[in-house]
Amino acid sequence: MSTTAQVLGVADIVNGMTPRLTPEVANYPNLDLTVHLFRLPRDAWIGFDTEVSIGADGIGLTRAALHDADGPIGASAQTLTVRLRDE
Repeated sequence: MSTTAQVLGVADIVNGMTPRLTPEVANYPNLDLTVHLFRLPRDAWIGFDTEVSIGADGIGLTRAALHDADGPIGASAQTLTVRLRDE
């Protein structure tokens, strides 16, 4: 598997890295994943600078700046559907 493919696989977990609500309170699966890379990653190690926003209607967005040891490599975005759990 290429380094780029490995990075894309890791980028899919960004949604769960910085939850605004704990899994005990809500489920928040991502509906999609968009990744833009402006250079190839040096290796499979990747860091995230993540921001999560959730609207009152249960729709949210996880955005992240992606970087490797050499600096920025791109960005990702995931649309979320936030559903409160039954008590």
